[in-house]
Amino acid sequence: MIGAIKPVIEAIRPRITAILGAIFAALAFTGGYFVSDWRSESQMQRLSSQNAVLSAANEKCALDIQSVRTAMSTLTEVAAEREKNAAEAMRHATAAAAKHISHAKKIRTLPSVAPEHQYEAITREQIEYVQSRHQTD
Repeated sequence: MIGAIKPVIEAIRPRITAILGAIFAALAFTGGYFVSDWRSESQMQRLSSQNAVLSAANEKCALDIQSVRTAMSTLTEVAAEREKNAAEAMRHATAAAAKHISHAKKIRTLPSVAPEHQYEAITREQIEYVQSRHQTD
């Protein structure tokens, strides 16, 4: 009986080998698929984490850009206001300078005062100066 089974076993041995090879190939493919799926999932988690960090940085950058634009707009407005104020101050300074130049020219054209009358001249000029200051205040 063992002798009768031996040729049957020898006949089906290539089939068993092929079936075992197919089983091992299926197990290897399934294992490779699971490892690949695990690596892909790990990579997806890493990319999602990086995306979250980069999205937060991008939003902060957008806010910073907006705040810089607002600050530059404010600075432009302030600079324009300062320029306007400076032009107005120059107009007033020009008028005051013209007045002082006129007064200085007048003083230069006055004749010399004799030494015995200098005290009265200085007193008179001081009174005129104080009166002119009260008129402009």
